Amino acid sequence: ASSRARTASSSISRLLLDKLADDRELLSRLVSEVLHDPERLAASRVTLLLNRLSIYQAPDRSFEVRLNMNPRPDNQLVPHDHCYAFATRILAGGYVHVVRRRTDGWDGPFTGVDLEPAIVTVERPGSAYTLDHTMVHQALMEPDTVTLFVRGPRRKTLSHAAEELMPPKDAWPAPAGPGDQAVESRPTTVEEYNWMRTYLIQRRLIS
Repeated sequence: ASSRARTASSSISRLLLDKLADDRELLSRLVSEVLHDPERLAASRVTLLLNRLSIYQAPDRSFEVRLNMNPRPDNQLVPHDHCYAFATRILAGGYVHVVRRRTDGWDGPFTGVDLEPAIVTVERPGSAYTLDHTMVHQALMEPDTVTLFVRGPRRKTLSHAAEELMPPKDAWPAPAGPGDQAVESRPTTVEEYNWMRTYLIQRRLIS
């Protein structure tokens, strides 16, 4: 039953991503609404790996739709998992996607020596895939890559990354304001939101 449920969830996620990718007017409206929705604006973040906009939230059904962009190529080398299953579709750019196999089991922390490459693919605009929360992966993104991303319910308390491969603090996102500390992930500012919306308009992904 759980396998059938995962298959159904993957199909629904793919249909949702395809609908958003093919409906520029809807995608543009969702991006514009973020500025006027405190919850979505707070959930939009600048992270170690990339910037993301939270364009739709359904907390009662435990899923969220994001737009990911502006990847930090130098920070893409860290194998990591997620707290949830997710599906993604590439809108622009592309990347080498490496899904790794854990040699120490499926749960808890891991290091680089606990991993072996299992699948390596090249993702381009129109590509889509789904990953379970147990999978460890890396996405070595081109600078102008933009993706749609839908996440499901949280399946574990913490996500994990190969800590010994984490970038140094001077590669972390810049603090949001004077006196703030650099962190691996923080909420976007209004100025950064406006920059991200302009970034998407310039690439003709929204209007």
